[in-house]
Amino acid sequence: MAKDRIAIFGDVHANLEAFTVALDIMKSEGVTHYVCIGDIVGYNANPKECLDMLYDLQPIAVVRGNHDEYIGTEQELIGFNPQAASAVQWTRKQLKDDDRKWLSQLKYETTVRRMGTGMPPFRIVHGTLDTPQAWGYIMNRLAAANSMQYQTPNALCFCGHTHIPMFFVMEDSNVEGFFYPENEPVAIKPNMKYLFNVGSIGQPRDGDPRGGFAIYTPEDAVVQLYRFNYDIATTQQKIRAAGLPERLAERLEYGR
Repeated sequence: MAKDRIAIFGDVHANLEAFTVALDIMKSEGVTHYVCIGDIVGYNANPKECLDMLYDLQPIAVVRGNHDEYIGTEQELIGFNPQAASAVQWTRKQLKDDDRKWLSQLKYETTVRRMGTGMPPFRIVHGTLDTPQAWGYIMNRLAAANSMQYQTPNALCFCGHTHIPMFFVMEDSNVEGFFYPENEPVAIKPNMKYLFNVGSIGQPRDGDPRGGFAIYTPEDAVVQLYRFNYDIATTQQKIRAAGLPERLAERLEYGR
């Protein structure tokens, strides 16, 4: 029997070119199931197309991101910079009512289970487990420790929101943070907790313009980060043609 290979991704942000390349890689890597940690839409110019692609994957779990929430509802855009707010307002007009309703009904966090497979359940959240609806960022050990307290009894949690791929490990009460090793899987060791940020498909912010996602192989107890190039120029052209802020196009070149 083939091993489960679970693609865990998020922060697609309506970037069709990046999402298309990512899905091609996932398929070539033998992915069997898909999990999305939120923010399918926002910022870029193909929200409907990216949502339809996500639906077609029949993901086993999806949670809500902050852009999903504000695009799916009419909430006041508190905490959004002018560029992000402009993209939210534009995206609201591009989606069907059913799409926005679907976004608005996503959970803030959930436990992913594969019954009958022996896979240990794991948690997913867009921001943090301690206050998932507040859209906090996990950028350091303290924030990671606060969130990881809420993982119990799950050893693994996957998140996004910062658009920066990195992971944290808790042994006893000590938490350390790491960047993923290049082209190598991270081994999941017993009696430890792990919090993996899987990076961003459509708007990286770690100074590397390549998109990113992770694949979790439960049978081997490993998580591996994948980075990929895509047609940034076409994505930029679409942003400009849609009349979205120039800053949203420019930042893709620099991964910021």
